Amino acid sequence: MRPFWSRIIRHSAGVGVSLAIIGYLLAHAFLISHRMYAAGSYNPDNERVLWQTPLVMAAMGIVMMAGIDLLSELVRKRAPVPVTPPSANPTA
Repeated sequence: MRPFWSRIIRHSAGVGVSLAIIGYLLAHAFLISHRMYAAGSYNPDNERVLWQTPLVMAAMGIVMMAGIDLLSELVRKRAPVPVTPPSANPTA
């Protein structure tokens, strides 16, 4: 049986990186909108959004992607491949 860990790592890495980038952009949008609606006031406590949002989004995406890959590996059926012995092959 072929190991499937490389596929899980490859999928999880792609999902994690893309969701981290999206989370960073969403965090910046949140901070911009928060400043707009707060009349330009600055709250340093909101800066943690810049690292928390990408981290949480990437972690949740990786966990969900790995779970889906593991679940699909459990449900997937192997296709039987008929193999004839080399001595019984008349075309050789």
